[in-house]
Amino acid sequence: MISDKSSLASRLGWVLGETEKVLAETRQSFSTYVSETALPSLETAISKARHVLGVLDLLDTEGAYMLGREIVLLMDAIRQEKVKNWEEACSITADGLLQLSEYLKHLRDGYADLPVIVLPMLNNLRAARESELLSEHLVFLPAEGVVTNEQIGTDKYLPLPVDKLDQATKRLRFYMQKALLGWFNNDRPAFHLQAARKVAVNMITLHEKERLRALWWVTSGLLQALEENKLEDSAAVKLLMGRMEREIRRFGDLQETAYNAALPDELLKNLLYYVGLAEESDGTLNAVKQAYHLDLYLPKGGTLQELRTYYTKPGRELWQAVSSSLQDELALLMSQVESLGQREHPTALLADVAKRTGSLAQTLGMLGLGTVADLTDKIATEQQAAAAADTQISSDLLERMSEHYIKLESVLREYAETGYDRTEEIFFGEGQSGSELGAAREVVRTSLTSLAKAQAELAAFHQEEGNFAHLEEISKVLRSISGTLEILSLQEIQPLAQGLKAYLAKDLQATKRKPALEEIHCVADIMTLLEAALSCISNHEDHLPLLPVGFEKLYELDNYTKIDLVHEADLAHAQAELEHKKKAKQQTPATLYQKLRNQRLLTEA
Repeated sequence: MISDKSSLASRLGWVLGETEKVLAETRQSFSTYVSETALPSLETAISKARHVLGVLDLLDTEGAYMLGREIVLLMDAIRQEKVKNWEEACSITADGLLQLSEYLKHLRDGYADLPVIVLPMLNNLRAARESELLSEHLVFLPAEGVVTNEQIGTDKYLPLPVDKLDQATKRLRFYMQKALLGWFNNDRPAFHLQAARKVAVNMITLHEKERLRALWWVTSGLLQALEENKLEDSAAVKLLMGRMEREIRRFGDLQETAYNAALPDELLKNLLYYVGLAEESDGTLNAVKQAYHLDLYLPKGGTLQELRTYYTKPGRELWQAVSSSLQDELALLMSQVESLGQREHPTALLADVAKRTGSLAQTLGMLGLGTVADLTDKIATEQQAAAAADTQISSDLLERMSEHYIKLESVLREYAETGYDRTEEIFFGEGQSGSELGAAREVVRTSLTSLAKAQAELAAFHQEEGNFAHLEEISKVLRSISGTLEILSLQEIQPLAQGLKAYLAKDLQATKRKPALEEIHCVADIMTLLEAALSCISNHEDHLPLLPVGFEKLYELDNYTKIDLVHEADLAHAQAELEHKKKAKQQTPATLYQKLRNQRLLTEA
């Protein structure tokens, strides 16, 4: 199973420039081969493609590696004249090289690595060399990580001595065999599947390790899907359920620790695959789908099409360039609108504005900004109707045009900055406007710059014993950051700044005390966590999971000083605010786009 590698985008950022250069050279060499049928050019293309493949293997990018590998294999088949349709094979290879480049750029921009996205291209490449096609099962790589007892819905665990456990597993295996046999024979299948579910629930309570509890929880979800006819009871599913019956015996023979070590990840993957194929339902089935984000890792129908659309949207460089160009066009439109109210005969100018606005709407749609494209198209339609009527433009229309363009400018500015579509927030939300979002981001970036200086001052203080002027500079930075957090209503982060500030001012600076090395390390850790939280906010990522670690470090620092840092930092209020924001976040499910752009969402409990 793949891991949700939050550092994948960073690792790709380090090497993508050089890798893209090699890919461009590969495309050029292959193009030369196609146009001139020059075998040395093909050999060069294969060599360079193998180099890229090696890089992708080291980076652990499953989807990109699969795609790169199929490209190399097809090139090699072309070289050995093992393809029936040379022209088609060459065309597919060229398409594959282009898609690999685009896929890597999206991974660099923070998108999840989902092999199912490139499955059609993988199969085109394999078909060209008459190789067996891949099923979605073979590219289904769900997120690593174990669900918690909270997600499972119970922490009940029955520790049994060896002899009692042996009796329990034999009894449960007998019940499972009886239930499955009734289901296989189509004898009251719903009744027997319900009985099998009860066995799975009981198996959860016999395990202490969450990995094993999750195994039977997922099994329970799959049995629910079969019981409710949300999934076809195929031969493969029946074989899988037979395997789960035998797992009961293996657990009884090996006991918890040895069984956990021997259990392959592939078994849970197979169970999750069929849960992902099942139709939606309530209860355990839905909880399993949500816990493992199966809408993302095993998308179907419209969801799969939606995901593939996201991966064909422009990459960072292109969206910044296009957004900048659109903002220039928008500035011209806004100046034209200002002059409309001053003209005695504005019809001709309004017709031009309508034409430009309509063109703008089309471009927004091509960028993937569908909602704002529709809103802009509606404005353009109204403008066309007003121009055709050849009457005085109403003040209401002029006002709505101006408001639309101002909000659209904010959408484009946010899109150029982050690559996120914030139309809903800017046009319909009650929160921050586009300009306020930009201003908040700049304030946070200023704080990050100041914090970097404070970290340098801490290092200098450690090297220059007794020079407390460095601490005064750090205190100034922390006071400024504390003010920023207050303005941005980030009270949950305040203890990290307030606690450090109190420690420096009321202990070290007041007493001129030389701190131990462990204290310096603890202060540095808190600064790093404060920096990480601010960076998350700047990048529109969730900072809440970082804070418990920061609070633990603050408690640790509290042990080094006579100052009551927990009270000074008002930690109890911050922890209450943290829990409040966590609950609010849980009540607002992440969209598919947010999941694939923010890997932390995939690993949260």
